[in-house]
Amino acid sequence: MIEFLPICRGIIAASLALSLTSPALAGGKSLACYQQVHQPAVYRTIHEQVVVRPGGVTHETIPARYGEVVEKVLVEPERLIARHIPAVVKTVHQTILVRPNSVGWEWRHVHGVKTLCKVVHPAQYATQAQTVVVHPARTVHERVPARYAHRTRTVIVEPARTIARHVPPVVKTVARTVEVRPASSGWMQVSGKSRCH
Repeated sequence: MIEFLPICRGIIAASLALSLTSPALAGGKSLACYQQVHQPAVYRTIHEQVVVRPGGVTHETIPARYGEVVEKVLVEPERLIARHIPAVVKTVHQTILVRPNSVGWEWRHVHGVKTLCKVVHPAQYATQAQTVVVHPARTVHERVPARYAHRTRTVIVEPARTIARHVPPVVKTVARTVEVRPASSGWMQVSGKSRCH
């Protein structure tokens, strides 16, 4: 059975050096034999996550939104105005009595003889034109309704605002070779006396 002995290297090395360099000890009886062995380093690949870019908070400004509205505006308010209506006249003709019937005396010649006679004078009439008022002049008040117009104006639908956005960190997995056990040297005992000759 071969086993690896973690013996102090200095002691073993000194003993072997003494046995190899001393002619008086050469060819003696072997009690134990050792061979020097080297253990290479042991490596392993591990995967680990590293942060490529750290996370944080960014602030984004969202501009305001505008729109247009149509509204009704008063151009001229309602009012009353006075309007003068002149009189309506017409001309009418009527017969008027100029002189009524009357009895009077007048001289006449009857058969050549001057004679005083009692006579009747008939009434006398004349046509007279007259302007009459059919409708008198007057003032009336008229109501003038208000006047409106439509206009378009810009209004804020949504004001500008700032919002915070959380940005997660960027992480990636990288492979890395690490030393699990470093390289080492030691002495291994060789079992059996036959191996020492």
